Amino acid sequence: MLGSPDPATELAVVDLGAGTGKGSRVLARMGNRVTAVEPAEGMLAALRGSLPGLGPEVAARVEPRDGSAEHVPVEDGSADAVTVFQAWHWFDHEAASQECARVLRPGGWLSMAWHRRDESVAWQEELSVLVDRHESIADDQDFPAFPEAFEPVEHEVFGWTMQQSPEDLARHAATWSFVAIRPDRDEVLERVQDLGRRVAGADGMVELPMLTECYRLRRR
Repeated sequence: MLGSPDPATELAVVDLGAGTGKGSRVLARMGNRVTAVEPAEGMLAALRGSLPGLGPEVAARVEPRDGSAEHVPVEDGSADAVTVFQAWHWFDHEAASQECARVLRPGGWLSMAWHRRDESVAWQEELSVLVDRHESIADDQDFPAFPEAFEPVEHEVFGWTMQQSPEDLARHAATWSFVAIRPDRDEVLERVQDLGRRVAGADGMVELPMLTECYRLRRR
């Protein structure tokens, strides 16, 4: 759907829930023109602040805009693709799906993706118990009945491995909102770091098996 840098095939992409711009920056480096839509002022400021580091040519491809998935600030039929990374579950599904249908041209794609830990690995299950939260992902029953403007949803899962030190594993866990708000946060993070030390390899690194769930729908 989205290819390598090529000005002749530049796509107009709307990145919803863009946050600090991790996905938007990747899309721009691929040669696409990206409208990065984010409602949180602090994240939008961080996104804008990150653009100079991309270099002028790539930075010029990203346009940050204040907006939401329920009120997308672009014209009807103006997007070749809409992307949503780790964010669809925050949206009003019905309103967001209608807005995506509105902004996409016929033949355009709505693409969503989530990273999650692979809990089939025993120590990952132990990590879930430590933080008192098992991994979950929006499955088919969580998706809205998309408008007839879309073809049926396509779904793929990709496995990969992240390498972190035990300290970085704890820092990673500290970014999870359900950990950050816990009154015993520091104690939980110490336990996470101890677990990381226990499962680390001979090089002192923890191999964190991950799954990326990808969904996409084509605009009729």
